[in-house]
Amino acid sequence: MKNISILGCGWLGLPLASHFCNKGFEVKGSTTSADKFSQIQEVGAQAYLVDLPHSFEVGFLKDADIIIINIPPQTRKKGKDFHKACIEQIIPHIASNTKIIYVSATSVYPDLNQPIDESIPVDKDSERAQALWQAENLLKENCPDQTCILRFGGLLGYDRIPGKYFAGKEVDTPDERVNYIHRDDAIGIISRLVEDKFDVDIYNGVAPLHPTKKEVYLNNAEQFKFDDPIFEPKANQLKNRYIDSQKVVSKLGYSFIYPDPLRFHYTK
Repeated sequence: MKNISILGCGWLGLPLASHFCNKGFEVKGSTTSADKFSQIQEVGAQAYLVDLPHSFEVGFLKDADIIIINIPPQTRKKGKDFHKACIEQIIPHIASNTKIIYVSATSVYPDLNQPIDESIPVDKDSERAQALWQAENLLKENCPDQTCILRFGGLLGYDRIPGKYFAGKEVDTPDERVNYIHRDDAIGIISRLVEDKFDVDIYNGVAPLHPTKKEVYLNNAEQFKFDDPIFEPKANQLKNRYIDSQKVVSKLGYSFIYPDPLRFHYTK
């Protein structure tokens, strides 16, 4: 596979494009704004304007060996059916020999107080979960032998520091475990699928260790001199809930660069 199309070149997609360009792949990257063309071109990729579901540039998928779909559902801004409409617009343009990696999220899962692996049914109440699940199903139904689904946890690293967002703020679930993944590992898992082990399956992408929110936020506060959060624990915390990512290790043979969220690499 030498030709990759990355739908959505934002915080994850742009460094992903850079990663594959540096490995010698022919990369096309999409954006919804022509103002971002230069950013995509600077990493060595071809830039395309793709504003789903309103318009689609057919050349974006021409000769693509693989498409990585990395666009947010935007349920809060655009409603629960927006993401489904975007995926419906893409599907007719995907060739039968093009592999698909769909970047989903662990927010598809319900709030169960237990370990959660890929076999757990999706949340039936959350609009965001339903939007992601509808997209997953559309791809599996229309491209059943081509689609791999990655459900990533909270994407962090570099300028995304969890303790920054809660500095001086009240946190009522300090004893719940985090389900984070460093951006380098998200890129690493995608790269593993593209270069070595493409697989038609569903994978959770989350760091295998799960410290508590309190541990992570205080660690960040000490490291970067943030204000400590204000911890006001509520009674019904989901202390036993965490996302199990063992499958990505056992089946894909992936080794995490940052297995412990307490040791993620950041750039303030």
